[in-house]
Amino acid sequence: MNKEQKPEIIKPDGATYTIYKYNKLDSTNAFLKQHCLTLPDFSAIWANEQTHGRGRFDRVWNSVPGQDLTFSLMLPLTSLEQKLRQNITQIAALSVAQLLEGYGLKPYVKWPNDVLIQGKKISGILCEIAESNENVYGILGIGFNVNSMGKSLSCIDIPATSFRCELHHTVERLELLKKLLEIIINCFNVLRQSGFTHNRLEIKKRLAFINEQIIFTDVKRDAYSGKIIDLNDDGTLLFECEKHGIISLNSGEIAFTQIERFCPPE
Repeated sequence: MNKEQKPEIIKPDGATYTIYKYNKLDSTNAFLKQHCLTLPDFSAIWANEQTHGRGRFDRVWNSVPGQDLTFSLMLPLTSLEQKLRQNITQIAALSVAQLLEGYGLKPYVKWPNDVLIQGKKISGILCEIAESNENVYGILGIGFNVNSMGKSLSCIDIPATSFRCELHHTVERLELLKKLLEIIINCFNVLRQSGFTHNRLEIKKRLAFINEQIIFTDVKRDAYSGKIIDLNDDGTLLFECEKHGIISLNSGEIAFTQIERFCPPE
């Protein structure tokens, strides 16, 4: 796979996934896209240090080597309905939220790809599609603030937190990764067996900023002022726009009109 370094291969008994741990990679997503043909489904590429991590809209994802989690998981999408492929990012965010809840925390999903605790970002997700030899793969990249603290978190351009900040102790990253992979694969299997309905209801319970006054900016950089009122059956947002009434929004990002604040949904 890589002439310069050999990975540590971790395959727990009975696990669907295989973890390939590298000391340093430029980007786990880029690496996995390059090697998807030679790897089994549900391969996870984990980099102890990622030097050129990125999120949506080519934003830089900063993480602390040896402290945080940066990994990518390959999902087999060839047999998955085309319309369900757009939900992969959301089920990953749901999975992260469910993992956090297992540690007694109360996370919320900032649609479509971030997970927050009290308005502070703890995880971000990037899903890319790779196609090769008539096969389609979802390359799911996840950055997770695990054991980073104060100064390193303050360098992030939005309010951020970590497991260690919230739990007041360090967390073993491998055990965290194994738990998260199991949850993601379970949510993915629900998606391909039953569609998006069950996952949608679970995401809606955890949806951040619902009924909050926000600015939604789409991929064309058009801005809409209004409120999120629901999560549609296909995973798009049902949005009450001040100028256009009730509309659906399918790609973009959320910001606040004034000072950013967070009100958990009722």
